[in-house]
Amino acid sequence: MLRKESLSKEFFLMVCVCSFLAILHSLSFASKTKEPSNAIKLSTKDFSITLVGEEFSENAPHLKRFHLEIFDKGTKEFRHLTIGDIHSRVRSIKSIYPLRNNLLIIFGNLKRAEIVFIVNLWKGQLIDEFWCYDPVLSPSEHYLVYEKFYPYHGLPGSQTTVVLLYDLQKSPSENRIPVEGYTSWPESQVGLPVYPEPYVKAQAYVLPEQQLENPNWYSLTSPFLWHQDSNDIVFLCNHEGQTNIARVNISDGVKKPKIYEAAVNVADFIKPDLQEELREKEVARLRRLSAEDITWDGKEYVIIKPDRAYRTLRNEFRLSVP
Repeated sequence: MLRKESLSKEFFLMVCVCSFLAILHSLSFASKTKEPSNAIKLSTKDFSITLVGEEFSENAPHLKRFHLEIFDKGTKEFRHLTIGDIHSRVRSIKSIYPLRNNLLIIFGNLKRAEIVFIVNLWKGQLIDEFWCYDPVLSPSEHYLVYEKFYPYHGLPGSQTTVVLLYDLQKSPSENRIPVEGYTSWPESQVGLPVYPEPYVKAQAYVLPEQQLENPNWYSLTSPFLWHQDSNDIVFLCNHEGQTNIARVNISDGVKKPKIYEAAVNVADFIKPDLQEELREKEVARLRRLSAEDITWDGKEYVIIKPDRAYRTLRNEFRLSVP
């Protein structure tokens, strides 16, 4: 009788332990795979695209994988695609653009930069991905423009702006320049350089001069602005302590960009009601400008909204495009 009671207690204890382990397993699975934090569902003439789930990377809980469901309206088939891994370093999905040629462009957030995923909807396949800063799709959906990624704590002098274009009608290999030597960040060596001129001439992502300790390089200081015809890109860029407004024209092709620049006299846009003494100081000091927004005002002018840190400047002002 005592033996039966002992067995019953052991059996009961075993059931409790198994139940507890099952609960722990389910909780562990639920913590890894869950509903996406930002629900995304898009539809085109041929496809429906839904972000159905996200999953934390096992060894890096701040990094994620994302699960997409692609429904082909013609064949009535579902295709499933997972993007992101420990090497992609993606933390969240920023935006998704289904294109007319049945490509899907996904912008994801890294810690300080962006990652671009390019998906073929017909095949349900990821065909390219790369790191960059501030990518913008052209109105024609033909190009992506962006600033080349550089590590914040990388090679001396590596933190310089290189403006790159990705032709969405070309293959991944056609959007890459052969690289020799500098292969530490292959995820950033994607696209064709269109600015500044030294990189266009050299057809390179990195120049030998960038190994210098204190080079005087370029710094993008505004978002990119496409013209409606997708032939011109306008932006502000600082070089040698002076901010210029730049226009890159690609009407002759990405490999033959035409670059036009003009210096911005920042002092012209100081608020008119400043005290004379402060105005004189600002006129002598201001040569550099960062803008939080840039928009077209007709065909030959843009409206600049300076960053809020520029408290002595007007809230917005008009610049001629070179």
